[in-house]
Amino acid sequence: MSALRLEKPERKIIEKNRRNQMKFLFSRLFSLIPPHSTSKGGDQVANQVDRAINYIQTLKTNLEVNKNKKDRLLLLLSKKRSHEDTQMINSVCIPLDIQIHDMTHDHDAVLVTGLKTYSTFCNVVQFLDQYCTEVTLANFSNSGHSTFHICQKKIDADDICKRLKDSVENMKEFRDNTHASFRNEVDFDLSVWDFDLQY
Repeated sequence: MSALRLEKPERKIIEKNRRNQMKFLFSRLFSLIPPHSTSKGGDQVANQVDRAINYIQTLKTNLEVNKNKKDRLLLLLSKKRSHEDTQMINSVCIPLDIQIHDMTHDHDAVLVTGLKTYSTFCNVVQFLDQYCTEVTLANFSNSGHSTFHICQKKIDADDICKRLKDSVENMKEFRDNTHASFRNEVDFDLSVWDFDLQY
């Protein structure tokens, strides 16, 4: 009997604590509802819970809509910046220009402006090696003149300029139309690159 008497008060305390905890949780939940959404006369707990759930669902929906809107705006901004960057690059892009100047009776300086990559520079060296006895100096610059000194050109300077310009503007066509034996010679004959290379 004494054990049952002790158990009953403990149950009352537990139940009281549980109810207080629920009241606290409901109070926190109902605090989320804006004042203009609550009824002046007061609602039953079930109605207030439904109103809180609906309000939370509305917030989630609005959050998703705003997130999608933000993603679309960021995408548009990224495209705009990319377009502006492309326009800026194109506006400062140096046009291709090739000039050949006589230095002595058998030495010429080839000035090429507008070489964008080092690989294109190497292709120019290979090209010039076809039409002269030797390339004696090469200096690469992607922002100014790339300079090549050649010895004893085999064809007229104007022809070299025209062919070199066509090749630089379409290096793929240049590689495809170059004779295979020449490509193999360039790949394996290291003497082609036996000159003063400057950067």
